[in-house]
Amino acid sequence: MHTHRTPDVALWDHYRALREQWTHEDNLVNQRMGWLIWSEGLMFTAYGAQARDGLNWLVLGFPVFGILVAFLAGVGVYTAMAATDAIKQQFDEAGLNDLCPLAPASHIAHRGRWAAKSLPFVFGALWLLALLSNLRH
Repeated sequence: MHTHRTPDVALWDHYRALREQWTHEDNLVNQRMGWLIWSEGLMFTAYGAQARDGLNWLVLGFPVFGILVAFLAGVGVYTAMAATDAIKQQFDEAGLNDLCPLAPASHIAHRGRWAAKSLPFVFGALWLLALLSNLRH
């Protein structure tokens, strides 16, 4: 006779709690990336309109503000990703992977993070180029 053993309810509760935290942090990355893309897009549009009119304080101000927004969004994204890494470590240490895996294989998960990790730097670099170009003129 084969008996099927169900995992302890406490394990499932622990799994759900960590999964909820993981989902929350993942949603924060998503929200921060959305804010970054929307705000940078709006600023680039406004910057383009101002740059046509020649050098003024806005043409210098937009790049500085754009760099600041990219930096702050990047800090937020990296903070949320560090939190998901800590949650994953707690998950692994509790042995919950045998119950139900929390995330895909690590090499897949890391590639999925490339855009979120790099876009703040890309926007910051574009704004830095715009600022340097304006200062040269």
